[in-house]
Amino acid sequence: MNTSALEQRIRVLPESVINQIAAGEVVLRPASVIKELGENAIDAEAHTISIWTEQGGKTKIQVTDDGIGMSPVDATLCFERHATSKIETVKDLHRLLTKGFRGEALASIAAVAEVDLYTRRPQDVLGTHVKMAFGEKRLVEPTRCAPGTTVIVQKLFARLPVRRKSLRSDATEHRHNLQEFLRMAYPHPERHFRFYHNNSLLYDLPPTDLLRRILAIHPDIRPEDLVAVEERLAHFSVQGYLVLPEATPPQNREGFLFINRRYIRHALLQQAIAQVYKPLLPEETRPLYWLFLEVPPAEVDVNITPSKTEARLLRELEIRAMLQSIVRRAVATAQLVIPENWLNSATDTLAVPAPGSEMQSLPKFSPVSSAPLAPALFPGASPRVIPEYLLLYGRYLLLQKASEVWLVDLLGAQQRILYEKYMRAIPISPQGLLFPIHAHITPLQAAHLSELRPHLERMGLSVEVREEKEAILHSIPAGLSPAIGSALLDELLRLSAEEDIPPDWRERLALQIARQGTLRPSQNLSPEAVETLWQDLSQCAEPEYSPTGRRIRFLLTEEMLGRLFQQ
Repeated sequence: MNTSALEQRIRVLPESVINQIAAGEVVLRPASVIKELGENAIDAEAHTISIWTEQGGKTKIQVTDDGIGMSPVDATLCFERHATSKIETVKDLHRLLTKGFRGEALASIAAVAEVDLYTRRPQDVLGTHVKMAFGEKRLVEPTRCAPGTTVIVQKLFARLPVRRKSLRSDATEHRHNLQEFLRMAYPHPERHFRFYHNNSLLYDLPPTDLLRRILAIHPDIRPEDLVAVEERLAHFSVQGYLVLPEATPPQNREGFLFINRRYIRHALLQQAIAQVYKPLLPEETRPLYWLFLEVPPAEVDVNITPSKTEARLLRELEIRAMLQSIVRRAVATAQLVIPENWLNSATDTLAVPAPGSEMQSLPKFSPVSSAPLAPALFPGASPRVIPEYLLLYGRYLLLQKASEVWLVDLLGAQQRILYEKYMRAIPISPQGLLFPIHAHITPLQAAHLSELRPHLERMGLSVEVREEKEAILHSIPAGLSPAIGSALLDELLRLSAEEDIPPDWRERLALQIARQGTLRPSQNLSPEAVETLWQDLSQCAEPEYSPTGRRIRFLLTEEMLGRLFQQ
Protein backbone atom coordinates (compact mmCIF):
# COMPACT_ATOMS: atom_id res chain seq x y z
CA MET A 1 0.00 0.00 0.00
CA ASN A 2 1.42 3.34 -1.06
CA THR A 3 1.60 6.12 1.48
CA SER A 4 1.20 9.68 0.25
CA ALA A 5 3.62 12.43 1.26
CA LEU A 6 0.85 14.14 3.18
CA GLU A 7 0.50 11.12 5.46
CA GLN A 8 4.23 10.89 6.21
CA ARG A 9 5.24 13.12 9.12
CA ILE A 10 8.25 11.14 10.38
CA ARG A 11 11.40 11.36 8.28
CA VAL A 12 15.07 10.47 8.56
CA LEU A 13 17.15 13.57 9.28
CA PRO A 14 19.97 14.63 6.96
CA GLU A 15 23.48 13.76 8.11
CA SER A 16 24.36 17.44 8.64
CA VAL A 17 21.45 17.88 11.06
CA ILE A 18 22.37 14.65 12.88
CA ASN A 19 25.91 15.90 13.35
CA GLN A 20 24.67 19.24 14.71
CA ILE A 21 22.53 17.39 17.27
CA ALA A 22 25.44 15.15 18.25
CA ALA A 23 27.70 18.16 18.60
CA GLY A 24 25.37 19.54 21.24
CA GLU A 25 26.20 16.52 23.42
CA VAL A 26 29.91 16.13 22.63
CA VAL A 27 31.15 19.71 22.11
CA LEU A 28 30.01 21.86 25.01
CA ARG A 29 32.89 24.37 25.06
CA PRO A 30 36.50 24.67 23.81
CA ALA A 31 37.65 22.32 26.58
CA SER A 32 35.51 19.57 25.00
CA VAL A 33 37.49 19.94 21.78
CA ILE A 34 40.79 19.68 23.66
CA LYS A 35 39.60 16.57 25.48
CA GLU A 36 38.46 14.76 22.34
CA LEU A 37 41.49 15.65 20.21
CA GLY A 38 43.91 14.96 23.05
CA GLU A 39 42.43 11.54 23.66
CA ASN A 40 42.67 10.78 19.93
CA ALA A 41 46.37 11.66 20.08
CA ILE A 42 46.89 9.31 23.04
CA ASP A 43 45.08 6.50 21.22
CA ALA A 44 47.32 7.17 18.20
CA GLU A 45 50.34 6.13 20.33
CA ALA A 46 51.81 9.63 20.31
CA HIS A 47 54.94 10.26 22.36
CA THR A 48 54.62 14.07 22.24
CA ILE A 49 51.33 15.97 22.33
CA SER A 50 51.27 19.77 21.95
CA ILE A 51 48.20 21.93 22.39
CA TRP A 52 47.82 25.58 21.36
CA THR A 53 44.87 27.82 22.21
CA GLU A 54 44.03 31.44 21.52
CA GLN A 55 41.53 33.56 23.47
CA GLY A 56 40.50 30.64 25.63
CA GLY A 57 40.07 28.42 22.57
CA LYS A 58 37.31 30.57 21.09
CA THR A 59 39.49 31.74 18.22
CA LYS A 60 41.76 28.75 17.65
CA ILE A 61 42.63 25.31 19.04
CA GLN A 62 45.45 23.25 17.62
CA VAL A 63 46.48 19.75 18.72
CA THR A 64 49.60 18.21 17.23
CA ASP A 65 50.95 14.71 17.89
CA ASP A 66 53.68 12.44 16.54
CA GLY A 67 51.51 9.33 16.52
CA ILE A 68 50.87 6.73 13.84
CA GLY A 69 48.98 9.10 11.54
CA MET A 70 46.30 8.15 9.02
CA SER A 71 46.16 6.98 5.42
CA PRO A 72 44.39 9.21 2.85
CA VAL A 73 41.32 6.96 3.05
CA ASP A 74 41.12 7.08 6.83
CA ALA A 75 41.72 10.83 6.84
CA THR A 76 38.54 11.27 4.83
CA LEU A 77 36.49 8.69 6.71
CA CYS A 78 37.34 9.99 10.17
CA PHE A 79 34.86 12.87 9.74
CA GLU A 80 31.96 10.47 9.16
CA ARG A 81 29.73 9.94 12.15
CA HIS A 82 30.38 6.70 14.07
CA ALA A 83 33.51 6.05 12.03
CA THR A 84 36.18 4.67 14.36
CA SER A 85 39.21 2.41 14.40
CA LYS A 86 38.74 1.49 18.08
CA ILE A 87 35.92 -1.10 17.94
CA GLU A 88 34.25 -3.40 15.40
CA THR A 89 31.65 -5.44 17.28
CA VAL A 90 29.44 -5.13 20.35
CA LYS A 91 31.84 -7.40 22.23
CA ASP A 92 34.57 -4.78 21.80
CA LEU A 93 32.58 -2.44 24.04
CA HIS A 94 33.28 -4.83 26.92
CA ARG A 95 37.05 -4.83 26.46
CA LEU A 96 37.84 -1.20 25.77
CA LEU A 97 41.51 -0.26 26.08
CA THR A 98 41.33 3.11 24.30
CA LYS A 99 40.09 6.56 25.30
CA GLY A 100 37.67 6.94 22.42
CA PHE A 101 35.34 4.46 20.78
CA ARG A 102 32.10 6.24 19.85
CA GLY A 103 33.33 7.73 16.57
CA GLU A 104 31.51 11.01 17.19
CA ALA A 105 34.24 13.49 18.10
CA LEU A 106 35.61 14.70 14.76
CA ALA A 107 32.19 14.68 13.08
CA SER A 108 30.71 16.69 15.95
CA ILE A 109 33.58 19.20 16.01
CA ALA A 110 33.49 19.66 12.24
CA ALA A 111 29.73 20.33 12.43
CA VAL A 112 30.20 23.46 14.56
CA ALA A 113 33.55 24.85 13.42
CA GLU A 114 36.12 25.09 10.67
CA VAL A 115 38.57 22.19 10.89
CA ASP A 116 41.86 21.54 9.10
CA LEU A 117 43.36 18.06 9.41
CA TYR A 118 46.98 17.32 8.42
CA THR A 119 48.10 13.73 8.84
CA ARG A 120 50.82 11.35 7.58
CA ARG A 121 51.92 7.86 8.44
CA PRO A 122 55.70 7.46 8.98
CA GLN A 123 55.96 5.11 5.99
CA ASP A 124 54.22 7.53 3.58
CA VAL A 125 56.04 10.16 1.52
CA LEU A 126 53.10 12.58 1.42
CA GLY A 127 50.39 13.28 3.93
CA THR A 128 46.75 14.32 3.56
CA HIS A 129 45.03 17.65 4.17
CA VAL A 130 41.27 17.62 4.76
CA LYS A 131 39.33 20.84 5.29
CA MET A 132 35.86 20.80 6.85
CA ALA A 133 33.59 23.79 7.47
CA PHE A 134 30.42 23.42 9.53
CA GLY A 135 29.66 19.91 8.33
CA GLU A 136 30.74 20.39 4.71
CA LYS A 137 33.85 18.82 3.21
CA ARG A 138 35.64 21.67 1.42
CA LEU A 139 38.98 20.17 0.40
CA VAL A 140 40.95 16.91 0.29
CA GLU A 141 44.48 17.10 -1.07
CA PRO A 142 47.93 15.54 -0.63
CA THR A 143 50.39 17.68 1.29
CA ARG A 144 53.81 17.69 2.87
CA CYS A 145 53.66 17.43 6.64
CA ALA A 146 55.46 15.77 9.54
CA PRO A 147 54.52 12.24 10.61
CA GLY A 148 51.58 12.21 12.98
CA THR A 149 48.44 14.33 13.02
CA THR A 150 47.64 18.02 13.45
CA VAL A 151 44.06 19.23 13.88
CA ILE A 152 43.32 22.97 13.79
CA VAL A 153 39.87 24.12 14.94
CA GLN A 154 38.76 27.71 14.28
CA LYS A 155 35.55 29.77 14.48
CA LEU A 156 33.96 27.46 17.06
CA PHE A 157 30.16 27.98 17.19
CA ALA A 158 30.46 30.87 14.70
CA ARG A 159 27.19 29.81 13.04
CA LEU A 160 25.47 29.06 16.33
CA PRO A 161 25.08 32.51 17.92
CA VAL A 162 23.28 31.24 21.02
CA ARG A 163 25.99 28.64 21.73
CA ARG A 164 28.70 31.20 21.00
CA LYS A 165 27.14 33.73 23.36
CA SER A 166 26.84 31.11 26.11
CA LEU A 167 30.61 30.76 26.28
CA ARG A 168 32.17 32.43 29.30
CA SER A 169 35.04 34.91 29.38
CA ASP A 170 38.40 34.02 27.82
CA ALA A 171 39.87 33.50 31.29
CA THR A 172 37.10 31.09 32.31
CA GLU A 173 37.33 29.06 29.11
CA HIS A 174 41.12 29.02 29.44
CA ARG A 175 40.76 27.62 32.95
CA HIS A 176 38.53 24.79 31.72
CA ASN A 177 41.04 24.08 28.94
CA LEU A 178 43.83 23.72 31.49
CA GLN A 179 41.73 21.35 33.58
CA GLU A 180 41.19 19.02 30.62
CA PHE A 181 44.86 19.21 29.70
CA LEU A 182 45.98 18.22 33.21
CA ARG A 183 43.46 15.38 33.38
CA MET A 184 45.24 13.91 30.36
CA ALA A 185 48.74 14.66 31.63
CA TYR A 186 48.37 13.03 35.08
CA PRO A 187 47.61 9.45 33.94
CA HIS A 188 50.22 9.48 31.15
CA PRO A 189 53.53 10.57 32.72
CA GLU A 190 55.40 8.52 30.12
CA ARG A 191 54.37 10.98 27.39
CA HIS A 192 55.55 14.51 26.66
CA PHE A 193 52.83 17.15 26.98
CA ARG A 194 53.03 20.85 26.07
CA PHE A 195 50.39 23.54 26.46
CA TYR A 196 50.56 26.98 24.83
CA HIS A 197 48.12 29.84 25.28
CA ASN A 198 48.32 32.99 23.16
CA ASN A 199 51.79 31.85 22.00
CA SER A 200 53.09 31.52 25.58
CA LEU A 201 54.33 28.14 26.78
CA LEU A 202 52.53 27.39 30.05
CA TYR A 203 53.34 23.73 30.61
CA ASP A 204 56.24 21.65 29.29
CA LEU A 205 55.97 18.21 30.89
CA PRO A 206 58.65 15.79 29.60
CA PRO A 207 58.30 12.01 30.09
CA THR A 208 58.86 10.96 33.70
CA ASP A 209 57.21 8.92 36.45
CA LEU A 210 53.94 9.70 38.23
CA LEU A 211 55.54 11.28 41.31
CA ARG A 212 57.66 13.71 39.31
CA ARG A 213 54.71 14.52 37.03
CA ILE A 214 52.60 15.54 40.06
CA LEU A 215 55.45 17.61 41.53
CA ALA A 216 56.06 19.32 38.18
CA ILE A 217 52.43 20.41 37.93
CA HIS A 218 52.23 21.36 41.62
CA PRO A 219 55.54 23.01 42.58
CA ASP A 220 54.11 24.00 45.97
CA ILE A 221 53.80 20.33 47.00
CA ARG A 222 56.89 18.61 48.41
CA PRO A 223 57.64 14.87 48.10
CA GLU A 224 57.32 14.50 51.88
CA ASP A 225 53.76 15.89 51.64
CA LEU A 226 52.64 12.80 49.70
CA VAL A 227 51.61 9.34 50.90
CA ALA A 228 52.11 6.56 48.37
CA VAL A 229 49.24 4.11 47.77
CA GLU A 230 49.74 0.79 45.99
CA GLU A 231 47.67 -2.38 46.29
CA ARG A 232 46.90 -5.27 43.95
CA LEU A 233 43.79 -7.33 44.66
CA ALA A 234 41.84 -9.99 42.87
CA HIS A 235 39.36 -7.72 41.12
CA PHE A 236 41.22 -4.43 40.84
CA SER A 237 44.47 -2.64 41.64
CA VAL A 238 45.11 0.89 42.84
CA GLN A 239 48.17 3.08 42.97
CA GLY A 240 48.78 6.79 43.37
CA TYR A 241 49.38 9.43 46.01
CA LEU A 242 47.45 11.14 48.80
CA VAL A 243 48.36 14.60 50.08
CA LEU A 244 48.86 14.84 53.84
CA PRO A 245 46.06 16.76 55.57
CA GLU A 246 48.40 19.47 56.84
CA ALA A 247 49.68 20.03 53.30
CA THR A 248 46.23 20.05 51.65
CA PRO A 249 45.42 23.51 50.25
CA PRO A 250 42.66 25.16 52.29
CA GLN A 251 39.21 24.76 50.75
CA ASN A 252 40.51 22.24 48.19
CA ARG A 253 37.56 21.06 46.12
CA GLU A 254 38.86 18.24 43.93
CA GLY A 255 40.59 14.89 44.10
CA PHE A 256 41.63 13.11 40.91
CA LEU A 257 40.24 9.63 40.37
CA PHE A 258 41.12 7.61 37.27
CA ILE A 259 39.78 4.23 36.16
CA ASN A 260 41.92 2.50 33.55
CA ARG A 261 43.76 5.82 33.12
CA ARG A 262 40.55 7.67 32.28
CA TYR A 263 39.49 10.63 34.45
CA ILE A 264 36.22 9.68 36.12
CA ARG A 265 33.70 11.32 38.43
CA HIS A 266 32.36 8.56 40.65
CA ALA A 267 30.43 9.88 43.65
CA LEU A 268 30.40 6.58 45.56
CA LEU A 269 34.16 6.03 45.42
CA GLN A 270 35.03 9.67 46.01
CA GLN A 271 32.74 9.81 49.06
CA ALA A 272 34.49 6.73 50.47
CA ILE A 273 37.86 8.51 50.28
CA ALA A 274 36.43 11.72 51.71
CA GLN A 275 35.03 9.86 54.74
CA VAL A 276 38.51 8.68 55.70
CA TYR A 277 39.90 12.21 55.56
CA LYS A 278 36.91 14.04 57.05
CA PRO A 279 38.15 14.03 60.69
CA LEU A 280 41.57 15.23 59.53
CA LEU A 281 40.57 18.26 57.47
CA PRO A 282 38.81 21.53 58.23
CA GLU A 283 35.19 21.79 57.25
CA GLU A 284 34.54 22.13 53.50
CA THR A 285 38.13 21.10 52.63
CA ARG A 286 38.21 18.00 50.47
CA PRO A 287 41.17 15.62 50.24
CA LEU A 288 43.63 16.06 47.41
CA TYR A 289 44.75 12.83 45.77
CA TRP A 290 45.67 11.12 42.53
CA LEU A 291 44.41 7.55 42.57
CA PHE A 292 44.54 5.22 39.57
CA LEU A 293 42.33 2.16 39.58
CA GLU A 294 42.85 -0.68 37.12
CA VAL A 295 39.67 -2.71 36.62
CA PRO A 296 39.12 -5.49 34.06
CA PRO A 297 37.54 -3.79 31.00
CA ALA A 298 34.65 -6.25 31.05
CA GLU A 299 33.73 -5.07 34.57
CA VAL A 300 33.54 -1.33 33.88
CA ASP A 301 31.15 0.60 31.62
CA VAL A 302 32.14 4.12 30.53
CA ASN A 303 29.54 4.32 27.77
CA ILE A 304 27.22 6.33 30.03
CA THR A 305 27.53 9.84 28.59
CA PRO A 306 29.16 11.22 25.42
CA SER A 307 31.86 12.87 27.54
CA LYS A 308 32.82 9.44 29.01
CA THR A 309 33.54 10.97 32.43
CA GLU A 310 31.19 8.66 34.33
CA ALA A 311 31.50 4.94 34.91
CA ARG A 312 29.57 2.02 36.32
CA LEU A 313 31.38 -0.86 37.96
CA LEU A 314 30.27 -4.48 38.18
CA ARG A 315 31.69 -4.80 41.72
CA GLU A 316 30.97 -1.24 42.80
CA LEU A 317 30.22 -1.78 46.49
CA GLU A 318 33.06 -4.26 46.91
CA ILE A 319 35.57 -1.90 45.30
CA ARG A 320 34.26 0.99 47.41
CA ALA A 321 34.77 -0.89 50.68
CA MET A 322 38.22 -2.14 49.74
CA LEU A 323 39.35 1.24 48.39
CA GLN A 324 38.29 2.92 51.63
CA SER A 325 40.22 0.31 53.61
CA ILE A 326 43.34 0.84 51.47
CA VAL A 327 43.23 4.61 51.90
CA ARG A 328 42.64 4.29 55.65
CA ARG A 329 45.65 1.96 55.97
CA ALA A 330 47.83 4.34 53.97
CA VAL A 331 46.79 7.24 56.19
CA ALA A 332 47.52 5.21 59.32
CA THR A 333 50.94 4.22 57.95
CA ALA A 334 51.79 7.90 57.66
CA GLN A 335 51.15 8.15 61.43
CA LEU A 336 48.71 10.98 61.08
CA VAL A 337 47.18 12.27 64.29
CA ILE A 338 43.55 13.34 64.32
CA PRO A 339 43.32 16.72 66.05
CA GLU A 340 40.88 16.85 68.94
CA ASN A 341 39.53 20.32 68.07
CA TRP A 342 39.87 21.80 64.59
CA LEU A 343 38.01 24.95 65.42
CA ASN A 344 37.83 26.77 68.71
CA SER A 345 34.30 26.47 69.99
CA ALA A 346 32.45 29.68 70.69
CA THR A 347 30.33 30.15 73.73
CA ASP A 348 27.11 32.11 73.98
CA THR A 349 26.89 32.14 77.78
CA LEU A 350 28.56 34.12 80.51
CA ALA A 351 30.72 32.18 82.96
CA VAL A 352 29.23 32.37 86.46
CA PRO A 353 31.60 31.65 89.36
CA ALA A 354 30.72 28.60 91.40
CA PRO A 355 29.49 29.20 94.94
CA GLY A 356 32.39 29.72 97.31
CA SER A 357 34.96 30.37 94.59
CA GLU A 358 37.18 33.42 94.81
CA MET A 359 36.49 36.35 92.53
CA GLN A 360 39.37 37.65 90.41
CA SER A 361 40.64 41.13 91.17
CA LEU A 362 38.89 43.84 89.25
CA PRO A 363 40.70 45.02 86.09
CA LYS A 364 42.13 48.46 85.76
CA PHE A 365 39.83 50.86 83.96
CA SER A 366 41.36 52.87 81.15
CA PRO A 367 41.01 56.65 81.44
CA VAL A 368 38.86 58.58 79.02
CA SER A 369 40.95 60.58 76.57
CA SER A 370 40.15 63.19 73.96
CA ALA A 371 41.30 61.36 70.79
CA PRO A 372 40.21 62.67 67.36
CA LEU A 373 36.77 61.74 66.16
CA ALA A 374 36.91 58.31 64.43
CA PRO A 375 35.44 58.27 60.90
CA ALA A 376 32.26 56.26 60.51
CA LEU A 377 32.43 53.18 58.34
CA PHE A 378 28.75 53.58 57.50
CA PRO A 379 27.90 57.11 56.29
CA GLY A 380 24.70 58.75 57.43
CA ALA A 381 24.88 57.66 61.08
CA SER A 382 22.72 59.46 63.60
CA PRO A 383 24.21 62.30 65.74
CA ARG A 384 26.76 61.21 68.34
CA VAL A 385 25.80 60.78 71.99
CA ILE A 386 28.84 60.20 74.20
CA PRO A 387 28.19 57.04 76.23
CA GLU A 388 29.56 55.93 79.55
CA TYR A 389 31.96 53.01 79.18
CA LEU A 390 34.79 51.01 80.75
CA LEU A 391 37.53 49.14 78.85
CA LEU A 392 38.30 45.75 80.47
CA TYR A 393 41.56 43.86 79.88
CA GLY A 394 42.26 46.00 76.82
CA ARG A 395 39.66 44.12 74.73
CA TYR A 396 36.21 44.06 76.32
CA LEU A 397 33.94 47.06 76.54
CA LEU A 398 31.40 47.60 79.29
CA LEU A 399 29.04 50.09 77.74
CA GLN A 400 25.95 51.85 79.06
CA LYS A 401 23.39 52.89 76.46
CA ALA A 402 20.32 54.63 77.94
CA SER A 403 18.89 52.08 80.41
CA GLU A 404 20.87 49.14 78.93
CA VAL A 405 24.31 47.80 79.83
CA TRP A 406 26.26 45.87 77.19
CA LEU A 407 29.42 43.77 77.32
CA VAL A 408 31.15 43.96 73.91
CA ASP A 409 34.14 42.08 72.47
CA LEU A 410 35.94 44.85 70.59
CA LEU A 411 37.95 42.55 68.30
CA GLY A 412 34.84 40.61 67.28
CA ALA A 413 32.96 43.86 66.67
CA GLN A 414 35.71 45.25 64.46
CA GLN A 415 35.87 41.99 62.51
CA ARG A 416 32.11 42.07 61.88
CA ILE A 417 32.23 45.72 60.73
CA LEU A 418 35.16 45.12 58.37
CA TYR A 419 33.62 41.90 57.02
CA GLU A 420 30.33 43.53 56.08
CA LYS A 421 32.11 46.55 54.64
CA TYR A 422 34.01 44.38 52.16
CA MET A 423 30.97 42.23 51.39
CA ARG A 424 29.19 45.29 50.02
CA ALA A 425 29.27 46.06 46.33
CA ILE A 426 30.36 49.66 46.93
CA PRO A 427 33.82 50.29 45.37
CA ILE A 428 36.60 50.69 47.94
CA SER A 429 39.54 53.01 47.42
CA PRO A 430 42.94 51.32 47.07
CA GLN A 431 46.19 52.28 48.74
CA GLY A 432 49.39 51.47 46.86
CA LEU A 433 52.10 49.34 48.40
CA LEU A 434 55.56 50.87 48.54
CA PHE A 435 56.99 47.41 47.94
CA PRO A 436 54.68 45.26 45.78
CA ILE A 437 54.41 41.60 46.81
CA HIS A 438 55.40 38.91 44.30
CA ALA A 439 54.39 35.24 44.18
CA HIS A 440 54.90 32.38 41.74
CA ILE A 441 51.64 31.00 40.30
CA THR A 442 50.53 28.17 38.04
CA PRO A 443 48.72 28.77 34.73
CA LEU A 444 45.46 27.68 36.36
CA GLN A 445 45.90 30.28 39.09
CA ALA A 446 46.74 32.87 36.45
CA ALA A 447 43.47 32.14 34.66
CA HIS A 448 41.48 32.44 37.89
CA LEU A 449 43.15 35.69 38.96
CA SER A 450 42.61 37.23 35.51
CA GLU A 451 38.92 36.41 35.76
CA LEU A 452 38.65 37.86 39.28
CA ARG A 453 40.72 40.96 38.60
CA PRO A 454 37.88 43.46 37.89
CA HIS A 455 36.01 42.30 41.01
CA LEU A 456 39.14 42.55 43.15
CA GLU A 457 39.77 46.10 41.95
CA ARG A 458 36.35 47.13 43.30
CA MET A 459 37.51 45.79 46.67
CA GLY A 460 40.67 47.90 46.55
CA LEU A 461 42.95 45.02 45.54
CA SER A 462 45.15 45.44 42.45
CA VAL A 463 46.72 42.18 41.28
CA GLU A 464 48.87 41.98 38.16
CA VAL A 465 49.32 38.65 36.39
CA ARG A 466 52.65 38.65 34.58
CA GLU A 467 53.25 36.12 31.78
CA GLU A 468 50.85 33.72 33.56
CA LYS A 469 53.72 32.74 35.88
CA GLU A 470 53.78 35.48 38.51
CA ALA A 471 51.21 37.40 40.56
CA ILE A 472 52.05 40.87 41.87
CA LEU A 473 49.94 42.62 44.52
CA HIS A 474 50.23 46.39 43.96
CA SER A 475 47.57 47.75 46.30
CA ILE A 476 45.32 46.80 49.20
CA PRO A 477 42.13 48.43 50.51
CA ALA A 478 42.65 51.88 51.98
CA GLY A 479 42.83 51.99 55.75
CA LEU A 480 44.45 48.58 56.19
CA SER A 481 48.00 48.01 57.35
CA PRO A 482 50.44 47.17 54.52
CA ALA A 483 51.65 44.31 56.73
CA ILE A 484 48.57 42.24 55.81
CA GLY A 485 49.39 42.32 52.08
CA SER A 486 51.17 38.95 52.17
CA ALA A 487 48.27 37.28 53.97
CA LEU A 488 45.76 38.64 51.44
CA LEU A 489 47.87 37.48 48.50
CA ASP A 490 48.21 34.03 50.09
CA GLU A 491 44.42 33.82 50.39
CA LEU A 492 44.03 34.82 46.75
CA LEU A 493 46.49 32.11 45.74
CA ARG A 494 44.54 29.52 47.74
CA LEU A 495 41.28 30.59 46.10
CA SER A 496 42.80 30.53 42.61
CA ALA A 497 44.36 27.09 43.11
CA GLU A 498 40.96 25.38 43.23
CA GLU A 499 39.46 23.68 40.20
CA ASP A 500 36.67 26.25 39.93
CA ILE A 501 36.45 29.69 41.44
CA PRO A 502 34.43 28.99 44.61
CA PRO A 503 31.09 30.79 44.71
CA ASP A 504 31.93 32.07 48.20
CA TRP A 505 35.26 33.61 47.19
CA ARG A 506 34.14 37.11 48.25
CA GLU A 507 33.08 35.86 51.71
CA ARG A 508 36.39 34.06 52.21
CA LEU A 509 38.42 37.06 51.12
CA ALA A 510 36.35 39.44 53.27
CA LEU A 511 36.84 37.10 56.23
CA GLN A 512 40.61 37.15 55.70
CA ILE A 513 40.57 40.96 55.55
CA ALA A 514 38.48 41.09 58.72
CA ARG A 515 40.85 38.76 60.56
CA GLN A 516 44.09 40.34 59.39
CA GLY A 517 42.90 43.95 59.31
CA THR A 518 41.58 44.12 62.87
CA LEU A 519 43.97 45.85 65.25
CA ARG A 520 44.23 45.44 69.01
CA PRO A 521 42.12 48.19 70.63
CA SER A 522 44.04 51.10 72.06
CA GLN A 523 44.14 51.48 75.83
CA ASN A 524 43.24 55.15 75.33
CA LEU A 525 39.98 54.56 73.50
CA SER A 526 38.14 57.85 73.04
CA PRO A 527 34.39 58.24 73.70
CA GLU A 528 33.93 59.32 70.07
CA ALA A 529 35.62 56.15 68.81
CA VAL A 530 33.44 54.04 71.10
CA GLU A 531 30.28 55.69 69.81
CA THR A 532 31.42 55.30 66.18
CA LEU A 533 32.08 51.60 66.70
CA TRP A 534 28.71 51.07 68.43
CA GLN A 535 26.74 52.75 65.66
CA ASP A 536 28.67 50.93 62.91
CA LEU A 537 28.05 47.61 64.68
CA SER A 538 24.35 48.38 65.15
CA GLN A 539 24.00 48.92 61.38
CA CYS A 540 25.51 45.51 60.58
CA ALA A 541 23.20 42.80 59.27
CA GLU A 542 24.42 40.42 62.02
CA PRO A 543 25.68 42.49 64.98
CA GLU A 544 25.53 39.64 67.51
CA TYR A 545 28.17 37.33 66.03
CA SER A 546 31.60 37.73 64.43
CA PRO A 547 32.23 36.33 60.92
CA THR A 548 33.76 33.24 62.56
CA GLY A 549 30.66 32.61 64.69
CA ARG A 550 31.86 34.00 68.02
CA ARG A 551 29.49 36.03 70.19
CA ILE A 552 30.20 39.78 69.99
CA ARG A 553 28.00 41.30 72.68
CA PHE A 554 25.78 40.46 75.64
CA LEU A 555 22.98 42.55 77.10
CA LEU A 556 23.51 42.52 80.86
CA THR A 557 19.96 42.64 82.21
CA GLU A 558 19.09 43.11 85.86
CA GLU A 559 17.81 39.53 85.94
CA MET A 560 21.10 38.19 84.60
CA LEU A 561 23.12 40.17 87.11
CA GLY A 562 20.83 38.92 89.86
CA ARG A 563 21.57 35.32 88.84
CA LEU A 564 25.27 36.13 88.73
CA PHE A 565 25.20 37.30 92.33
CA GLN A 566 22.68 34.61 93.32
CA GLN A 567 20.02 37.14 94.27
